[in-house]
Amino acid sequence: MALHDPDRVLREIEAKRRILARHARDPWPCHDLRDLASPYADHPDFPARA
Repeated sequence: MALHDPDRVLREIEAKRRILARHARDPWPCHDLRDLASPYADHPDFPARA
């Protein structure tokens, strides 16, 4: 729990939502969003890109 403080996790989620909202009109996906998503590239639900 010390490494995954619920308040910190919620702040991180909110920050990422703000980033996504700012990029809503950009060509999808921009380099910033690809960088944010990169830690999840090995997840089975991660979309494959050509």
